[in-house]
Amino acid sequence: MKLFITYITLISLTISNNVFGQVITADSTKPSSFIPYCNDREDNVEKPIHLDWVQTDKDIITNKLNKLPSNGSTITEIKKILPHFIDGKCNCQSVTQDLGYGLKSTQHTIHGGYGSCNVDAIYFGDNVLKLRLTIGNHKEIIEKYLIDDIKLPFDCLNGQISYEKTYQENVKKYLEDSGVVFLESLDTNYRRRYAINYFTDVMTGGTFEKPFYITFGLGSETFNNLRFFIVNKDYQALESILFSPSPTSRLFAARTLIYMQDKFGYMPTADNDKRIKDVLKNAKLISSGILSCWINKFEYDYYDIVKDFESLLATQ
Repeated sequence: MKLFITYITLISLTISNNVFGQVITADSTKPSSFIPYCNDREDNVEKPIHLDWVQTDKDIITNKLNKLPSNGSTITEIKKILPHFIDGKCNCQSVTQDLGYGLKSTQHTIHGGYGSCNVDAIYFGDNVLKLRLTIGNHKEIIEKYLIDDIKLPFDCLNGQISYEKTYQENVKKYLEDSGVVFLESLDTNYRRRYAINYFTDVMTGGTFEKPFYITFGLGSETFNNLRFFIVNKDYQALESILFSPSPTSRLFAARTLIYMQDKFGYMPTADNDKRIKDVLKNAKLISSGILSCWINKFEYDYYDIVKDFESLLATQ
């Protein structure tokens, strides 16, 4: 299997005696005409259509989303378009997470007329590594009123209309300043690419938006992906996930590699062994339940991935 990655710029990283070099990440090239069919909001819109609400949605796309990628390489530039990107001027508008290793993520919601849009960024200091824009609206509104205003090549990601951009120069700065980060796999094997990217996604629509928390519960998908790596003895994929932006994913990868060390004689490099020990040293219980910034009164389930890994792995 050949692993294509986006986190290496002008340097190389040795993983399990294989050296991987730089690849260029192309932005999505899907035609805009497909966008309505990615959206799952097919409920009927109450008539008559409020054109002032539609105009609000159009203004968000025209004046904010379309402009962000070319002006979004720093938090300072993003705040010129979205002044409250970090602090949010109302409850739940902006949520920032500390991802460790100098990384942070912010999810900012722009409330519109008929829908809303999310702007996500992974960054260190003022430098944005990756940007994701997500449009959430009714299919009818998008198809009839908004599609001609969308100038970016959005794609369908996790069932959502999304656009992503990686700022390679900032990735290079991070590598020079703080070490390695793995943002995305471009592997030609779809199943492998999906499994790896499942563990690198800390943005809107991903499972690991909040550190040491699984948005949709500790269900079968997480361990199905881990079992895929285990069955294929895919040490390279797991070693890559050790450098995921997600603290939760890093913990899953580290604990799985320890399991494979015991079962299959896996031998990590000195750098990967150091990373595994560091991740396990900072391990926390993983919680799952209803995640809400509006009301914080929900019960959560807690899982000890370090201690109970094998019993959790055996469940369906």
